[in-house]
Amino acid sequence: RWPRPSRLLPRPEPIETVALLPDHPPVIFTWRGVRRRVKRADGPERVFGEWWKRDAELAAVRDYFQVEDENGERYWVYRAGDGEDAATGSHKWF
Repeated sequence: RWPRPSRLLPRPEPIETVALLPDHPPVIFTWRGVRRRVKRADGPERVFGEWWKRDAELAAVRDYFQVEDENGERYWVYRAGDGEDAATGSHKWF
C-alpha cells in the first residue's frame, strides 16, 4: 500500500478511463487532455456515503484506486459508484 496523497485538488476533476472490468482500476486514463498509461495500481479502497446524515447517501459509494503511470507519477483516482449498480453512483471517474 502506498502512502496517502500529499496534495488534493480543491474539487475532483473528471477523467476518461479504460478499465478491463467495471470493478478494476483503469489501465489508461486521460486527465487535463493528457493520456496516461497505468503501470501499477492498488485498490479499490471503498468509501461509503454519510448514510447517518441523509437517506440519499445510504447507497453512495466511491472506489478509490492509487495508480502510477509510465513516468512514475502517482494519482489517487476514484469511481463514483461500485461499477455495477446504478443506485450506488454515476460510475464517473475523477
